[in-house]
Amino acid sequence: MDTEIELKFLVSPEVGAQLSTQLQSYQILQQDQQHLANTYFDTADLALRKMDAGLRIRSQNGEMEQTIKLAGNQVGGLHQRPEYNVPLTVHSPDLSLFPARIWPEGLEVAQIQASLQPLFSTDFLRRRWLLAIDGTEIELALDEGEVQAGERREPIHELELELVKGDVSQLFELAEELVKAGGLRLGAVSKARRGYQLAGLSSSPRLCMLEPLALQPQDVCEQTMVALLHKGLRHWQHHEEGWLANASLEWLVQLREGVSLVHQTLLLFGELVSHRINSGWIDDLLWLQQQLSWLDRAQMLVHLTADKGHYLRRLDCRKTLVSQLLAQQAQLPDATQLRTLFYSPRYARLMLGLTHWLYRQDWRAGLAPAQTAQLAAPVAELARQRLDDSWHTLRHSALGKPELNGAQYIQQKGKLRRNLMVGLCFSDLYPETERMTFRMPWLDILRGIEDLDMLSPLLDLRDELNEQDSAELDEWLARKQRFLLEALEQSRAQALLLQPYWR
Repeated sequence: MDTEIELKFLVSPEVGAQLSTQLQSYQILQQDQQHLANTYFDTADLALRKMDAGLRIRSQNGEMEQTIKLAGNQVGGLHQRPEYNVPLTVHSPDLSLFPARIWPEGLEVAQIQASLQPLFSTDFLRRRWLLAIDGTEIELALDEGEVQAGERREPIHELELELVKGDVSQLFELAEELVKAGGLRLGAVSKARRGYQLAGLSSSPRLCMLEPLALQPQDVCEQTMVALLHKGLRHWQHHEEGWLANASLEWLVQLREGVSLVHQTLLLFGELVSHRINSGWIDDLLWLQQQLSWLDRAQMLVHLTADKGHYLRRLDCRKTLVSQLLAQQAQLPDATQLRTLFYSPRYARLMLGLTHWLYRQDWRAGLAPAQTAQLAAPVAELARQRLDDSWHTLRHSALGKPELNGAQYIQQKGKLRRNLMVGLCFSDLYPETERMTFRMPWLDILRGIEDLDMLSPLLDLRDELNEQDSAELDEWLARKQRFLLEALEQSRAQALLLQPYWR
């Protein structure tokens, strides 16, 4: 058995041409290229897929080999999976050739064997380089070809960096050098998963809301921190893949939620591990949030222009407003610019930095005894402290004042979002009824603030209208603002009277 440790990148087609030049400064032990044809097998009810196992036969230069990859670990684009390889003389898989110990207890291997059938294939040219770096050997494999399922095809442009032997940190250092040229994006989806999706045997990525992490009061701080970071990163990458397959705004909004969870988790646990965090990728994390800051504006414009401006239906100047709002939409980042972002050197550096930090888990190194004890302590006490701190900050912000105007409410939107994210991080530690009784009014207030802020693009257009249309818009905006402010003030007065559920 081998355990693969590899970084997977999806790459722009032009990366192949620049890669040879980038590798000239390294010691190349071996270089070749080969044509690989792979057929993937499973049962009709996907028995292997349900085990998170992948079975293939690879044909190369007239020789055949069957491989099974079992469930492993994935952090960002770093994949670790047990792999078993057996040579074949016929193009038909034989599960009995694999060690019996690899199968779950009670699994009817013979029954699965009898039901195996080919599902899809991959066909690609692989260019390989075996590099030696300070005693570490790393294989680079650039694959270009296609996945095929029936009549359906999808291109393959991937780069894999696999640790052959030595220090895994060298794998990341090499990757950091390669991404400087751009065109590389850490990939969380394997060729096999893409094949299942293409064959219609596995669902395409689905848009999903960020849900609370399953927690128990006895879970320790370190365990909770790592689980929250993994959850945020998975949510982020899932919606990145979803957006690339279906470029709609909702996917980007949820991608931002995953990024926000990662950032908020680092803030919540920062006192325990901050001295071990690489500040470079933390800066990149803040940069990415800034790169996505236009999403609120985009959501407003989508709502205001939907159904030819149905939201503005009572205004005689609706057509003029919609035309100007659409012009604003056209100025926002488009799909091409976003793809450039996701394949940019800084974005790749961020993903590599976070992935490496999670893989090493080196926040433990150099900790004082008191910090080590805090990391090993049950998370319930830390949760209470953080929720208290967050509540204190909210109560002493403008949201705790006797009365607010529209501009003041809008200024508090980010603060309230962060407060609610803190609550989400520790939600499962508390009874749902008590928790939601407290959170729902604040969630309603956030929605109210977002509705109030949605009027902002219209305020920006007032000076571009004639006098009559401007007066009509002013009157309409005043009514909307008055109604929203009254509702917000009532909700806030009630929310401030609620007793915290975590005490």
